[in-house]
Amino acid sequence: MNQSEQKQVMINNLTAKIKERANFLEQAKIYEKDGFTFIDAYLPSYNFNAVTFSETEHSLQRNTFKEIIDYYNSKKYPINVWCWEQQTDIISLFKETELHDYGTDYVGMIANLQNFQPTIPDTNKDFHFEKATSTEQFIIFGGILSSLYKGTNEEKQINIYFEKLAQSALLDNDRFQHIIGYYQDRPVAIGSIFFTDKIAGLYDIAILKSERGKGLGTKLTNYLLETAKAENAAYCTLQASPEAENIYRKLGFETIGTLKVFVNF
Repeated sequence: MNQSEQKQVMINNLTAKIKERANFLEQAKIYEKDGFTFIDAYLPSYNFNAVTFSETEHSLQRNTFKEIIDYYNSKKYPINVWCWEQQTDIISLFKETELHDYGTDYVGMIANLQNFQPTIPDTNKDFHFEKATSTEQFIIFGGILSSLYKGTNEEKQINIYFEKLAQSALLDNDRFQHIIGYYQDRPVAIGSIFFTDKIAGLYDIAILKSERGKGLGTKLTNYLLETAKAENAAYCTLQASPEAENIYRKLGFETIGTLKVFVNF
């Protein structure tokens, strides 16, 4: 794949992931119009209300985008919208609709799993991984993810989401896997994998603050890559913080661009 194709499969996976996440919520709505996909999760949370758009199939419909932003603003729902740093016309549109730069850029990365070989031998018996399958495990997953937003409304909304998810009839889902890492039988790390058309997107990678610095993030990512390859994914994508870029490079990822995040709050 060339870089343009790599970027598109990343956006395709991200769009499919946010749609699947909405499917777990009874009241959530998925809208698609003029190449835009936007989610009303029926939660005041920018982690679950999101807008994505196709980069290749449609021309940019400015009026449609403005209608979408007005919709969220009328409900007083926070949202997030992503684009590539080079898409200056889209960034201009974001600013026209009074969206604000979130202030944190991310690095779009991709790994060819045909070339992937595990780099971290799993010799530490104190650390193991499990796919979340029980109500309790999904609530634990949400608790670790929400700890990244301590003291904010997002912490509350993420916990509400995973409490709802834990009751969903859709939990037996190999397409969307939620992984928990245990250290000495204590849940300390999480990550999820979403599969689309031989692409595995990695999301929600988090380590409890008290457990960082032990190499658990590298072990977790290595495990997620192994799982993706075992499920016959050809490529793996993720959106990394700039500080973590070198860690993922060592695991076989290459950088395909810088992602900007804009919000309405």
